[in-house]
Amino acid sequence: MTENRHAQRVHTLCTACAPLVCLALAGAAQAGAAWNMFQARCLDPYEHLTEPVTDGLAQQLADQMRDAELVFAAVDGLLLVLDAAPDDGNRACAVHELGADMLDVAYLDWVADVTRRQIYVPEAGMLVSDAWIEPQVHVEASIDGQGVVYRVLETDLES
Repeated sequence: MTENRHAQRVHTLCTACAPLVCLALAGAAQAGAAWNMFQARCLDPYEHLTEPVTDGLAQQLADQMRDAELVFAAVDGLLLVLDAAPDDGNRACAVHELGADMLDVAYLDWVADVTRRQIYVPEAGMLVSDAWIEPQVHVEASIDGQGVVYRVLETDLES
């Protein structure tokens, strides 16, 4: 397992399931689609203490992922990954934009806005929700050899 276990699982998914489908997924995403999908399906539900939105997404076969993880393929070439037992919290939701090599400008604008308003505070390479929500929510974005990952984690920590 690599340090970035999320990228490894997506890579395993792509190499194990259908390389041609994953190549098509990597090229199909439109600018801003990953961040928009992440906000609507992961971030907003977690900020409102509800479940992530999977409506209209095709779930991948169960034997291609960890027991606690569900992977959904979006029509616009993105992957939604739900983790019911992450190592670092209670539950996590992520959007993977395969093949991307930079963070979306809308994400960077969002970071500037929420840190300016102190809704989220930077901590250990991620953004941590301030006292407005409990349990804490952590938001992070990363770029690796597979693409860009936007991830939100619900913790068991209080603000």
